[in-house]
Amino acid sequence: MSEYTSLERRLARLLSSSPAIKALLKKAYVTVMRLSAYKKKSVVSAFKITPIYSLKESFFGYYDKNPCNGKGMVLFHSSDFDTSRPPGYAPYININMLDELSGEVIWSSQSKAFNWQQGSRLQWITDEKFIYSDFDELDARYVSKVVNIKDYSVTQYRYPVQDAYKDQYFLSLNYQRLRTLRPDYGYFCLDEMTKFELDKLEGDGIWKVDIGTHRESLLISLADVCSFEAKREFQEGNHKVNHFQINPSGQSFVFLHRYIVSGKRYDRLFLADAVSGELALLSDSLLVSHYHWLDSQNLVVFLDDEDNGECYLILNIVTGHKKFLPELSKYGDGHPSGVGNVMVTDTYPNRAGMQSLFLLEDLDHINPALLGSFYHPLKFKGVSRCDLHPRLVWNKKVVYLDSVYSGRRQLYKLELN
Repeated sequence: MSEYTSLERRLARLLSSSPAIKALLKKAYVTVMRLSAYKKKSVVSAFKITPIYSLKESFFGYYDKNPCNGKGMVLFHSSDFDTSRPPGYAPYININMLDELSGEVIWSSQSKAFNWQQGSRLQWITDEKFIYSDFDELDARYVSKVVNIKDYSVTQYRYPVQDAYKDQYFLSLNYQRLRTLRPDYGYFCLDEMTKFELDKLEGDGIWKVDIGTHRESLLISLADVCSFEAKREFQEGNHKVNHFQINPSGQSFVFLHRYIVSGKRYDRLFLADAVSGELALLSDSLLVSHYHWLDSQNLVVFLDDEDNGECYLILNIVTGHKKFLPELSKYGDGHPSGVGNVMVTDTYPNRAGMQSLFLLEDLDHINPALLGSFYHPLKFKGVSRCDLHPRLVWNKKVVYLDSVYSGRRQLYKLELN
């Protein structure tokens, strides 16, 4: 069964201004197409695929972080609750560290700050320390915790983590705002914000926290973002920032400014200096989706380009040069990760409910290799969907991915050798 056509994807974008109608039509269309498709297998791959932990439903989270520390320790989330239901129904999630050689979980705790797409933003900051978000009930606020696996000591910080640069600093955002405007990526311990609260842009935005000194600062406010090449419709919209990714040098980072006007979403992709907060606008279009740093200057991104339409591009943040990736773009939006000239990405479920996983071994000579196809059951939908979110560990010739092809959410390892 073929992927969705460019016309189908374009119609989906046009319907974004009417989310209720879009959801209804999409549900009917997908159901009919699934029933008409004959599904032979739930997974098709020539490579060895093994679950990391199968005693419970498990997953890692987003595609921009590697669950392995390079020394055989793997981080992952597990759930005691049905992950096909919205995450707000689950009171907590388990944070685990597993010895990949023995297969044993050697450390575990719980967090109340999570969603099914990104988990608790669990991530290694060194090969001996990791960070994740949690909720402090005494202070009624989201926090983050750093665990040192040498002695399992835990250090708490007053802000939740979105992205971290080694053990030097991390960036934070308002997950309560995300819960209100984009619950897929929000946390659910605090109520949704009111319209009055959402309109307060000066004291909200991107925080920077020094991991060593605990020093906190509002690096960039939402008011700063909205005043940069401001538009008239900004006054009518609801605003949020999300998807921070610090580049490998730690000197700058990218993020999305998303604003909703009359039910329609608009995207702007920004580059920011990690010290001064100085902003540069990289893209201002109807669609900016997923991206990943290939090195400190080159960003692979899926967006709506004025010359090529919806496509994958490699964007050099220094020269502004754009390299169009046509052979990959025909598969539509996905979640790219990689390093240098090597990359993996995935697709959303096609008409038959199959998600594809691709490897590109040389971005100078685009020829995507299909690593596997994975069935996505209809019961995992909306905020409870399960994207593959592939994470390439090229030196180990391994891809970690989340999938529900078995009917349960699981973190898997695909071996390229």
